[in-house]
Amino acid sequence: MQRFWRIALIVLAVVAAFAATGLGVAYTLGVFTEAGRFSAAPDCAVLDASAVAAVVPAAKVEADGANCTAGDGQTQLNVGFTVVPKKGTVGGPELASRYLEVTSGTESEPLDGVGDQAVRQRVRAIGQPQIITMRVSNLIVVLSVANLGGGELPAAADTGLVEVAKTLAAKLNA
Repeated sequence: MQRFWRIALIVLAVVAAFAATGLGVAYTLGVFTEAGRFSAAPDCAVLDASAVAAVVPAAKVEADGANCTAGDGQTQLNVGFTVVPKKGTVGGPELASRYLEVTSGTESEPLDGVGDQAVRQRVRAIGQPQIITMRVSNLIVVLSVANLGGGELPAAADTGLVEVAKTLAAKLNA
């Protein structure tokens, strides 16, 4: 009977060692890493005229691959999507967050309540462009608005761009 228990204990130790090795290999390969919700960029259908009305009331929405444009000939809103895949043991959402932290310059301001994470940049250039870069899971969304004529943006563009970003984030989270 004692021999039976020794064999059982040795078998149990071997099985535990194989299981620990298997889990270690799986972790190293990133099996347990969160990929994120997006495997492909959404199409421009998430950006309709009602969604951009806060910035461009009479917008014509056009698509070019993963980039969308809404404009009225004077003011133009651009939206681009980039999916960030997981790399090894670092998940897609974590990499997207790191990207956002690294690319937001010194003249950017964090935006609370916009996507999972967002920053706004006000660029000093012709047309007074404004840029919001936000993260929704592992998707980076860049929204920019500018006056194509080189003048000032409409007064509604300042708060309107934030509203467009919030609306878009809500659609992406649905």
